[in-house]
Amino acid sequence: MEFPGILYTYDESSRRTAFESGPLHSPKTVVFIGGLGDGYNAVTFLKPLQIALANEEWSLIQVNLSSSYYGYGIVDLQTDCNELDKLVHYLKEVRKKETIVFLGHSTGSQDCYWHNKNGQTSESVAGYILQAPVSDREYFEKTLPNFEQLLAEAVELRKENKGRHFLSGFDEVPITADRFYSLAAYRGDDDVFSTDLSMSELEELYCDLKRPMLLVESSDDEFYAGKISKTEMLERLRSACPAIKLTEIVSGADHCITDTNAQKDFVDLVLKFVVLLV
Repeated sequence: MEFPGILYTYDESSRRTAFESGPLHSPKTVVFIGGLGDGYNAVTFLKPLQIALANEEWSLIQVNLSSSYYGYGIVDLQTDCNELDKLVHYLKEVRKKETIVFLGHSTGSQDCYWHNKNGQTSESVAGYILQAPVSDREYFEKTLPNFEQLLAEAVELRKENKGRHFLSGFDEVPITADRFYSLAAYRGDDDVFSTDLSMSELEELYCDLKRPMLLVESSDDEFYAGKISKTEMLERLRSACPAIKLTEIVSGADHCITDTNAQKDFVDLVLKFVVLLV
């Protein structure tokens, strides 16, 4: 998968970069934010998305954050949020962007949630698209054989003010107690999509989100470990948060939307949403 375009440094102090493709001088852009372990060219739907956006005179930006690739084990949501603020400042002041939309994939959806709620530049973001917003806590609980031990270790380290210490039994990447707790604990910072959260909890979590959102689930998402149907969960989220303007389940789609027909349906949803924001 190849993209012609321009690579630039949006924050010199941390040497963070972003890659823009499509009509580079367009004032309208969609910023893709990947999930755990992701970096540039993370998912195959980026290519048809970029082509479709370009046809409507939108560019596509892929952003590199401190949490990209293996960085997710040590970097929290607020750090991502701060870096996304710097990106928005750069896009507005240097790239002269007027309409900016964030598209979060998987755990990138938590970045969209957090920035909508806490970002200093959230008012400069026209809207947020959350693709595959599923619960990491519920997935870890279902798939990690040592989940309870890891969570107990994280809790104990945090009690000892050792939240920055690494856990001993998580094999995917080095991960701190604070970061694992955020992802895996009930009401951790990342725990905003779990299906066992009550309506009052969801309303509390989402009451401060004001910018328009589109939530898109995949019908065959292999990472969805929810206790209720995706349809019911989307209805609950929409009831809890008036800022959620559209919700959809893409038929035939897995977590990364690898099926070409499903990719087309997803791209159409993105275009439908961004048109509403201009």
